[in-house]
Amino acid sequence: MPDVKIKHRLTDNLIISGKYKSVKDCLEQNRGANLGDADLGGADLVGANLGGANLRGANLRGANLRGADLVGAKGYVNFHTIFEEAVRRQKTEVFSDIEWSAIAHITIHPLCWDSIRKRFGGVMPHIFEVLADAGFTEWLNYWKKEGG
Repeated sequence: MPDVKIKHRLTDNLIISGKYKSVKDCLEQNRGANLGDADLGGADLVGANLGGANLRGANLRGANLRGADLVGAKGYVNFHTIFEEAVRRQKTEVFSDIEWSAIAHITIHPLCWDSIRKRFGGVMPHIFEVLADAGFTEWLNYWKKEGG
């Protein structure tokens, strides 16, 4: 088994290390671990169980989250990768054409919250409500808290 090391993305300190089949296997065996600020960029996390993990500040850029269990994950409010995966899991008809246009802009061009508010403020509440009903409440809570 290869040696897997998950490091803090800023300090390079080890968060988790050991002999695992893969990064996915490491995360699953350490479910609920505090992955805040972990460098998981580009990791293949297809089908991984990340439920309960604290992802605040982690680098997930380029990580493949298709089919990952994200229910109960925390700290994902600024992750476009998780937003894209959460939206992908919804039925096409739950969003209008205008909402799909906003979703496309947000996922293709990772926009900051201010840009999202300025460009798509009228359609985002419904998108976030749908995602909250699917178990992803952080975006709706953040939107309401920040005056969406």
